[in-house]
Order: sequence, then C-alpha cells, then structure tokens
Amino acid sequence: MTVIQRVKSMPLMLRLLMIFIATAFVLVFLISGAFRFIAQENQHRWRGFENIFADYSANLVERIGSNSDLVLAKKLADELRLNITILEKGKSWNSHPNQEEHQLDVLQGLHFKKSEIPNAQYAHRRGIFYIRISNKIAANEVIVDKKSQSTLKPDNIKQVYISKRRDFSDFTIPLRAYVVFILMIVVLYISYRAIKSMFSPIQDLHAGSLEFTKGNLQYVIPVKREDELGRLTQVMNNMAAQIEKMLQAKQQMLLAISHELRTPLTRMKLATELMDENSQQNLLRRDIKEMESLISDILESEKLNTSHKVLNLEPVYLPELINELVIEMNQSCHDRVVHDLLENSEIGSQFPVLQLDSLRIRLLVRNLISNALQYSEKPVLVTLKVQAESVCLCVKDSGAGIAPEHLANLTQAFYRVDDARLRKTGGFGLGLYLCELIAKAHGGSLNIQSEIGKGTCVSVALKLDS
Repeated sequence: MTVIQRVKSMPLMLRLLMIFIATAFVLVFLISGAFRFIAQENQHRWRGFENIFADYSANLVERIGSNSDLVLAKKLADELRLNITILEKGKSWNSHPNQEEHQLDVLQGLHFKKSEIPNAQYAHRRGIFYIRISNKIAANEVIVDKKSQSTLKPDNIKQVYISKRRDFSDFTIPLRAYVVFILMIVVLYISYRAIKSMFSPIQDLHAGSLEFTKGNLQYVIPVKREDELGRLTQVMNNMAAQIEKMLQAKQQMLLAISHELRTPLTRMKLATELMDENSQQNLLRRDIKEMESLISDILESEKLNTSHKVLNLEPVYLPELINELVIEMNQSCHDRVVHDLLENSEIGSQFPVLQLDSLRIRLLVRNLISNALQYSEKPVLVTLKVQAESVCLCVKDSGAGIAPEHLANLTQAFYRVDDARLRKTGGFGLGLYLCELIAKAHGGSLNIQSEIGKGTCVSVALKLDS
C-alpha cells in the first residue's frame, strides 16, 4: 500500500487535523521567509550601521592591544555577547571555538566590503554581520587553525574578526509574544472544531447506513441542519421510506398470491386423485406437491420476517429432537444421516434444555439435512457442540462443494448456484433463506463454509439463553 493510499484510508477527521497542522507549518515558513526577504531587500537602507559597528569594533581592538591581551578579549566577548577571532603571529585564537561562524574556512569565504572606518571591512552571512580589522604585522608568517587545519597567509597583516554571536539566549521573548503564540493555537483549535462540527452529520449518515444495511428501513436519520449535508440526510430518509413501501407492497402481493393459489391447488389435487393411474398423474402430483411446498415456505418466511412474534416457545431437549428427526429421515434415505448425539459423553445428560419453537427448529434441521442429501451421495454428518455462550449445530456433507463467490448469496430468497440443476434437485432456493430466518428469530445465526471437492458445512448457533 502506497503512502497516498494509506492517507486516503485514514479517518476524515484525522486527515483534516493533518491538513491543519501542515497548513500551520507552511504559513509559519512562508511568513518567516517573507520577513527574511524583506530584510535582505532593505539591507541597503542600513547605510551607516556598518560604520558604527566598525568603529565600535576598532575601539575593541585598541582595548585588546597590539599584543592581543587574550584574557581581556575573552572577557569582552563574554560580556558583550560577541564572537572574536584573532589571526596573529602564525596563530589563530577564537573566543568561542565551537561556533561554526568563526572557523577559518568560513571567514576566508566571506566577501568583505570596505567601510569608511580605516582598516575596517564588513560582510554579511546568514543574517550575521561581520567586521574585519586589519593591522600590519611581520612578513612571511603563516597562520594555522588547529581545529580545521586551514591556513591563512596574512601578507604582513594582523586580522581581528568580530561578529554578534547568534544564540537563542540573545533574544528576550516578552509575555505578549507568548500570548500571540497561544492565540494562534486557540484559533487553530477553534477552526478545527468548527469544521468538525460542520461535518458531524456524516457520523449520523454512517450510523443510518449501517441500520439500512441490517434491513432496518424504518430507522430515521436525525436531520440537524438545512445545508447540503442536511438535504442529503433527508434524501436518504426518503429513499429508505420508499424502499420500505416497495418491500411491503411486494410482501403483500406475494402473500395474497400465495393464499389465492391454495384454492386452485386443492381443486387440482382433488382432480388428480380422480384420474386413472398413469405416468401423467404422478407428474402432476409431483408438480402440485412442489407448488404446495413453495407456497408454505413463502408464507412461513413472511411470518418470520414480521418482527419475530410468531414463535411458540417451549422447553426443548435438542439432541432428542434431532435424533427423532434423523430416524424419520433415514427411513427414506437408506440411513445416510449419521450422528452420535445421545451417545456422545460430551453432550449426554448435561446438555441444556432450551426455549425453542420445536416445529420451526424441526423445519430448520430437516431443510439442512435435505440439502446435504441432495448434493452428496456419501453419508451426512450431524454434530452438536456446547460452546461458551451458544449451542452449535453442524450439518456436513462430502459433496462437490460450492464456489466462494456464491457463499454470501446462498441465504437470499430464490437464489440458486446453478438454475440448470433445478429440475434435478428440486426446490426453489428458499430452504437456506428460511433456515436463516428461523435461526435469527431465535436470536442465533447461520454460517456456511464450503470448499470445492471437499463438501459443505452449514452451522447454526443458538444462544444458551434463547
């Protein structure tokens, strides 16, 4: 992941704070640069200052003396906050050797200009003003700086370099300056809070979107403002309301059609019983049975979709219920369903009694086992485990498996992996959809895991306090 992608993935408020901090640094840099440019532009207006500093430096050199009283020079440098370098008699002396500004290679690189004070020259470097006082000394002497090993041939000249030492301690920051700095931080914070408040409806939109994703289309996102974000919030509320109306209309139409179809199906079923025994009668019976099963599944799913108020809860010992159902189904599938629920010592008599709707739990388990039998010729394994806060029922087959791209859609109504297999396997894609509704109605969940060539495992987790 590149730096740009990482920045784009950060929370909006964090990116906003980073923009504010970066903007503050850039503004400070630009303001300081502007002041530096102004100072450089107005250097020519300082006419006369170099002469004053040069005259002052010449007086200091006279006080130090022609024989260079180094003790006095050090004392003056400390008291006046100056840097003093003396090149004399083949030696170099520096009042503050650690100061980079007065090393010989730096001093040699300066471009000095002649001032009106005799034997004095001036130069600028990085905002520092230098004065060089030159006096004649003995010829053919070479000056060597011990630290930088630089050499200087003075040409019979004794040179004294003086500059104002640049040190943070030279500056006195008044209280009003601290107040200004604090005000800058306060203004920046107020600006950040104002923009954060401006974008606060985004959090409400995010929460509303999560509710809509869960299927709670009756959730209303609070509209706090009348700006663009407020209008967007209102549009999302209207959209959710319209979708809710469309879904209700679809459900009502589906229920009405399902109810109305039962009467003609009953007449068709009666008519087939009066027909002579032949192959056509068997085909009609099979089709009528499939239509009856489809209508029952539709009605059952719509009931469970309505606030889960149709459950008839009663104490249920789940291992016994599953055992009875497996015995019943094994009579028609040649004992292909395998389990050891009652014999398993880990379950045994310590398995908790749950408050469940026994009829719908039987429907759930029956659908899971029927699906596994349809898509696998090998035995189907049913297991039951007690976990920390739930009971997990697993139905595992050894069939061809399901491709990963289909797993997320298997619990949607009328979804089928391969429509061409509809007549071969039967059903209309409502089995797993109904199973998930029953699991959720009991406060549980349904999970599907599958691998091509190894089979599929469908697990249902039911809470112990359900």
